[in-house]
Amino acid sequence: MINFLSKITNRAQNRISDILKPVEEDLNQLEMKFLDSLTSGNPSLDEIIGYVTKTGGKRLRPALVFLFAKALNNGFLSSNHFYLGEAVEMVHTASLIHDDVIDEAETRRGFLTVGKKWNSRTAVIVGDFILARSLTKLVSVGGGATELFANTLNELCIGEIQQGDQKFKIISFEDYIKKSERKTAKLFVAGAECAAAITPDANNVIIKSVRDYSLNFGIAFQIMDDILNFTGSREKVGKPAGNDLKNGILTAPVLFALQEFEKNNDVTLKKLINNKLKGKKDFNQAMNLIMKSTGIQKSRDLAEYYIEEAVKALDVMEDNVCKTALIDLAIYTLKREF
Repeated sequence: MINFLSKITNRAQNRISDILKPVEEDLNQLEMKFLDSLTSGNPSLDEIIGYVTKTGGKRLRPALVFLFAKALNNGFLSSNHFYLGEAVEMVHTASLIHDDVIDEAETRRGFLTVGKKWNSRTAVIVGDFILARSLTKLVSVGGGATELFANTLNELCIGEIQQGDQKFKIISFEDYIKKSERKTAKLFVAGAECAAAITPDANNVIIKSVRDYSLNFGIAFQIMDDILNFTGSREKVGKPAGNDLKNGILTAPVLFALQEFEKNNDVTLKKLINNKLKGKKDFNQAMNLIMKSTGIQKSRDLAEYYIEEAVKALDVMEDNVCKTALIDLAIYTLKREF
């Protein structure tokens, strides 16, 4: 771990805009296509779609699609890769809208959620509409893309149910990683794997490399999200610190803290969680215990392990600017603040 990190210290300073330079124009094209593809002709729906696209994120999932496609295809993107980039971003966007309804969230990335700005019923319908539009893109891609994404959506739904079932339950790390795969990593995998599969001359070794990178990248991405839920500012993360803990979602920092206190025969945090953090006092006490533990640092170490595995997976690929960008993107994940 230390050897790996010592090699990447300088590269970790790269900005996301610099890292994604090889696909910058492609992502700009996708941005225009994305809004056009979601236009419905219904003024009310189009107003909400406009709001959703305006408050969008970094487009990392289509970025992976484009980076892998260009890395494996001499810098060339086909129309199917653009359809795929749109589809993966649509599925991601729809899942976030639905997540916010389930969590009764008020903000997302610093903006009011669709459910808060309009209402939950409207949010569900808008999410369903975006999912429906993603299917039209996947049908255009062909090559088993629809089946792959259907299986991914199955996993995503199971992950959401799993998270609901596990509220305020002290789960194993195995269950935590499995949930992270289902809720986050599998969608990264679906887009990237499909991008490789529809690229001419991509063999099974390359496709496995793409799958392994994306899975490990996605798990690390979720772990970093869980860290930022404790350490990030509301302005950058878009929701208050400890929001997951307050909702009974026990993530890596909490699980590591529980392990540490248990070794010291201190059951205070465990009792607070078992009591479902009744009131602000209990929540604040739990937050203080977690923040003074080594839970955050151990979570970073865990994320670093998965990033190292992601980077190793690219060894079988030929060196080029897009492969370099994929390595730098993985490293950036460890340093991001939102």
